[in-house]
Parts: sequence; structure tokens; C-alpha cells
Amino acid sequence: VGRDVCVQCCDNITIGKYAFSSCSSLTSVVIGDSVTSIGDDAFEYCSSLTSVVIGDSVTFIRSGAFYDCDSLGEVYYNGKEEDWAKISISNDNSRLEYADRYYYSEGQPAQEGNFWHYVDGAPTKW
Repeated sequence: VGRDVCVQCCDNITIGKYAFSSCSSLTSVVIGDSVTSIGDDAFEYCSSLTSVVIGDSVTFIRSGAFYDCDSLGEVYYNGKEEDWAKISISNDNSRLEYADRYYYSEGQPAQEGNFWHYVDGAPTKW
């Protein structure tokens, strides 16, 4: 690929610009809790990407990070709904914003809503 996938600076880890751009065989991705920023166009044109797990340390999702990911239907956020609202999401990420979003809950949630947990290492809806 010839580009840096992750860049570390000042205790922050960023998924670099164009890191996975046009990876048409990529169907799902887990962005770990150490990542704080997803770079410009990082996953653009990943036409087979259907789901993404986003760690709760992410504070920035840059322009076009998920541009033209037309199959993206599910976002599993490893945090609470109020924390998701604090993420700065730049333009050209409409598929990410309109996908079904689920918030992490270790145990069976007492309230109704979109929640998920891991079962055998895979994100699973409650």
C-alpha cells in the first residue's frame, strides 16, 4: 500500500489519511480504544464495508473518513450515547452518521435502545 496506517504523535494514535482507501474486500473493521483520530479519507471507497467498531477514545473523525462506504449499515461504539455526541465528525461521512448505531453494554441493558456486547470476540446486538 505504501502509506502509514497508524501514526503516533503526542500520545495520540491516528489512523492515517487514505490508510485503507479503496480496500474493496474489507467487510468489517475494529478501531481499538487507543485510537483517538480517524484521518481524512481513511476508509473511503471501501465498498464492501458493512460494519465498524469504534473505540471510545476516538474524538475526531476527519473529512471523508467513511466516504462512499455504501454498504456500511452498522456502527458499534464502545461507549455511551452521550460520549458519541462529543465526537467531532467532519463532512462527507453521511454513511457513518446514518448507519444503525449501537452502544456498548457489558450486561443486559435495563433500558430499551440499541446496545451491543462481544460474544466470542464478535460484536453482537442485545
